Amino acid sequence: MLNSPPLQHCDEEAERRDVDSVVRAGPSGAVTVAAIATAIVVACWFAFYLFVFLPRGS
Repeated sequence: MLNSPPLQHCDEEAERRDVDSVVRAGPSGAVTVAAIATAIVVACWFAFYLFVFLPRGS
């Protein structure tokens, strides 16, 4: 079992400033991952359309 040191109580103002700085940074990493995943899905859809549907129709 891992033992961690007891939590130090800090003042609420410092904690609020820390939380505000994290929230201000925003979820840019999550947005980037979502954009990459969306681009991959759209690319797969176009590849499927170009290499499967178009050759069958012509």
